[in-house]
Amino acid sequence: MWPRADRPSYGSFVAAEAKALAEAGVDVHVHVIAGDTNPLSYATDIASIRRQARSGCFDIVHAHYGLAGWTASWQPLPLVVSFCGTDLLGGHAERGARALIARLATRMSWVAARRARVIICKSEALRARLPRAEDRERAVVLANGVNLSLFAPGDRDAARRRLGWSLDEPIVLFPYDPARQVKRYALAAAAVAEGRRRVSDARLVTVANVPQQQMPDFYRAADCLLVTSRYEGSPNTVKEALACGLPVVSVDVGDARAWTTRVQGCSIVAAEPGPLGAAVADVLSRRDRLNPGAIRPLLDQRTTTARLVECYRSALTQ
Repeated sequence: MWPRADRPSYGSFVAAEAKALAEAGVDVHVHVIAGDTNPLSYATDIASIRRQARSGCFDIVHAHYGLAGWTASWQPLPLVVSFCGTDLLGGHAERGARALIARLATRMSWVAARRARVIICKSEALRARLPRAEDRERAVVLANGVNLSLFAPGDRDAARRRLGWSLDEPIVLFPYDPARQVKRYALAAAAVAEGRRRVSDARLVTVANVPQQQMPDFYRAADCLLVTSRYEGSPNTVKEALACGLPVVSVDVGDARAWTTRVQGCSIVAAEPGPLGAAVADVLSRRDRLNPGAIRPLLDQRTTTARLVECYRSALTQ
C-alpha cells in the first residue's frame, strides 16, 4: 500500500505515517511490495527484505498489512505488524475462489501476528479477530492519525468554486471507488435515492484516486460523508471528514462509532437504504458544519506517531 501515479490515493495513510515518523526523527526506508499487481511479490520479496535486514542499517522492520507482515516475518530483525482491515476481516464476505484466496491471506496474517514482537490493530474490532488469546492480549490498538495542518475546516463556497460545484446543491460525498464491492456503492446510491424523498435535489458524488493533498477541499465542499462499507478497520475518511467539520452518516463499521459519537451532528445507522436515507436527509436539511474543536486533538497524527515510536522501543527491548 503506497501511492503511485495510477493510484495516487492507494496507501496514502501509510505514506503519511512514514513522513510523520521521519519528521519525528526516525530514519525511514520504504520497501514497497507490489502485491496488488503481482501477488507473487509476497514470496519473491522475502529475499530482498532479508538482505536489507542483514545489512546492519536497520533496527526494526514495520510491515503494513498482514500479507506484508508474512513476507517480513522471514527476516531476523524485530518485527512490528500493523493490521489494517481486510487482512483480518476480508474472508467472511467472499464466495468461491475469492473466498479461498481470502482465507489463505487471513491465515498468512495470523502467522505474521505470531511472529511479530509488536502487533498493531487499527481498531478493537480488528484485535478481536486475532485467533490466539495471547496475541489479542498483547496487541496495541492504534488508529491512523490525521494531519491536522492539512485536514482542517475551511470555507465551503470557496472549496466548491475550486471544484466547480454548484454553491447551492446538497451534496453527499462517497469517497471510494464504486467498483470496490466491499464499499457497497449500491447501498449508498439507494440511501441517497431515499433521502431525495425529503431533499429532492440531493446528489451523490464519488471521489476515488485523488491525492491526499486534494481531499480537504472535497470534505469542505460536501454537506455529508456517507460510509456504507461491509467492513473496515479504522476508516480514515471518517476521521479526516470530522477534522474538517463534515457531518458523517455511517453504518456501524470499524471504529466509526467510536469517533462519530464524540461530536454532535453525526449518525450511525443500520445498513439499509431507509434508515441511511433518513439520516442523510436530516443532515442535508440542516446543512450545518460540525464543531470539531474537541475531537481534533484526539485525531492528531503527532500523538499517534509518538505512540508508534513507543511501540518500536517496546519491540527493541523485548
